[in-house]
Amino acid sequence: MKKQKILEVKNLKTYFPLKRNYFGQVTNYTKAVDDVSFDLYKGEVLGIVGETGSGKSTIGRSLLRLVEPTGGSIFYRGENITEMKGEKLRKIRKNIQMIFQDPFASLNPRISIGECIVEPMKEHAIYRKSDCFQRALMLLEKVGLDKDYYIRYPHEFSGGQRQRVGIARALALDPEIIIADEAVSSLDVSVQAQIINLFSDLQQELGLTYIFIAHDLSVVKFVSNSIIVIYLGEIMEIANKEDLFNQPLHPYTQALISAIPVPDPNKRGRRIILKGEIPSPAHPPTGCKFSTRCFKAMDVCHEIHPDLVNFDNHQVRCHLYQKKEE
Repeated sequence: MKKQKILEVKNLKTYFPLKRNYFGQVTNYTKAVDDVSFDLYKGEVLGIVGETGSGKSTIGRSLLRLVEPTGGSIFYRGENITEMKGEKLRKIRKNIQMIFQDPFASLNPRISIGECIVEPMKEHAIYRKSDCFQRALMLLEKVGLDKDYYIRYPHEFSGGQRQRVGIARALALDPEIIIADEAVSSLDVSVQAQIINLFSDLQQELGLTYIFIAHDLSVVKFVSNSIIVIYLGEIMEIANKEDLFNQPLHPYTQALISAIPVPDPNKRGRRIILKGEIPSPAHPPTGCKFSTRCFKAMDVCHEIHPDLVNFDNHQVRCHLYQKKEE
């Protein structure tokens, strides 16, 4: 059966002004997202991984235009979201919802969690007012919370329970795509497992499509079909889950996978320790952005910026594989 493409991202760029001249013109940018392209297919989970500061969250926010992209195009079912304004954009947004990293900061502390869930339904007016209350109760039950919690406030819940409220609110408008931005990173390990299982159950029941943003590759491995590895706003590697973990090509991907804890001491591989910290996106290295920390770096890596090329069922941005393609 042919896969159905529902989201297409082409050459997405999101730059933030860093410095202006005397006339107010921007002379330098922080390139948070730099020329990112990918496709999302219905019913699948696309994982986006990378270290803190790599631009993962900015990609998610740019897709919803919570942060305005500097360049590129985002197509939802053939319609260009980047060109939409006003009511047309508002209608599209109900089909693409976001779950934020900090569930407490994303909930209004002054209203009950029931009202937090009802509010988007009232705003978009896709349900009758009399139905909003019943739907909110149904959603609370669907995410594993008691209906009696409707009148309680966010501060009365644990982090895991608040994240369940965030999931219920994201489901309120019956979206097709959910962007989960580090949705489990602030939770305890046992609670993480519960929330990940909830995501899986909801996908099976509602036919959801996810973009799952995280820095933990072991979590992404469990939930994703395909994985994008991001570094300093650029895609380093794209592959399906099996290919990426069985044969990681990019040195950065290899280092991330080597950091995953393995409980069996007899199966532990060599840990790859990256040197230094991730550079500032305001002043990225010349050539390959990963060259300053790469354990396989060559002279060409410090001089020439590599393209994203196809190699052995992967897309990879590395001079090691560009030579082979030529």
